Amino acid sequence: MIDAENMCGISRRLRDRNHFVWNFDPEAQDFQAWRSKTREKVRLALGVDEVPPPISAIVSEWSDDDILGQELRLGFSNGETTLAYLLRPKTAAPAPAVLLLHDHGSFFSIGKEKLSNRSDENPELRADIDLWVNKLYGGRFIGNELVRRGYTVLCADALGWGSRRGNGYETQQALAANLMQFGVSYASVILSEDLEALAFLRNLPGVDKTRIASLGYSMGGLRAWQLAALSDDIAACVSGGWMGTLQGLMQPGNNQLRGQSAFTMLHPQIAGKLDYPHFAGLAAPKPALIFTGSEDRHFPQPVAEEAFQQLHGIWGAAEAPEQLETCICPGGHNFSQKQQDHAFDWLDRNL
Repeated sequence: MIDAENMCGISRRLRDRNHFVWNFDPEAQDFQAWRSKTREKVRLALGVDEVPPPISAIVSEWSDDDILGQELRLGFSNGETTLAYLLRPKTAAPAPAVLLLHDHGSFFSIGKEKLSNRSDENPELRADIDLWVNKLYGGRFIGNELVRRGYTVLCADALGWGSRRGNGYETQQALAANLMQFGVSYASVILSEDLEALAFLRNLPGVDKTRIASLGYSMGGLRAWQLAALSDDIAACVSGGWMGTLQGLMQPGNNQLRGQSAFTMLHPQIAGKLDYPHFAGLAAPKPALIFTGSEDRHFPQPVAEEAFQQLHGIWGAAEAPEQLETCICPGGHNFSQKQQDHAFDWLDRNL
């Protein structure tokens, strides 16, 4: 029987009985052996075992007080192109860097602009930018704030946002289905391009290759821990607003059951084999800050707490329990300035 959430009996049984055969089992596995073997399997399954840096071209340049900015056109190995903002501090010294990953939000007119600002921004986008940054980020542009703290920052439009926006919320399933005709998932396209953007950032002159972090909120938080899990180039990870167990998230009212936006975050190639905390656990023993809101309707507190408990078990098995910080912060699904300040201070200590 198909219920009101469009779950059939098969889905419910798979949800409740699945054992995730790729998950880490501390009673039966050595952590380092599990991490090495599982990461290789995930990269092969998702088609991200080879990650060439994208071809780049400068579209425009600007200077805002203490920030040097460039708009770049990046050409990925899959043939796609995107626009990105690269922000640098005005210093000649090698700088730590952050790859910023924008959120989903069912708000597609902007992508990179959600996190990074230029004073001569397209006036047609200004109302959308101000609306979204005030709603989700407490009115602050995260990328600009990080540059003021001495970081080089890169943020690119993912497929479906900003310079690559599609035809709206209701067409996400069609976009995903058209990729699935060829065995390609929407989420793996985003992931592969994130990895290539990371390779580009790592190779930039003036970037300290040993001090690169991934940082994002909501879908950006998922993207941040995925990068930390799959790439040695990430030295630290800040992920907000996206963590739970699959069983905990596949409950009435959750976005995971609605299709549409979920396709940007689902990997059929590894589905049912590796639960979310264990995918993120491939990042251990790196420093990681993972948090969510106490009233986040997308990631209810009990679901997040269960995932956090599993994460701490994995970092403990990696003999680095002090490298993982998790937090249930007051509030809903938003990255407040108070949370940002804590995250930025954490980054300063760990990079």
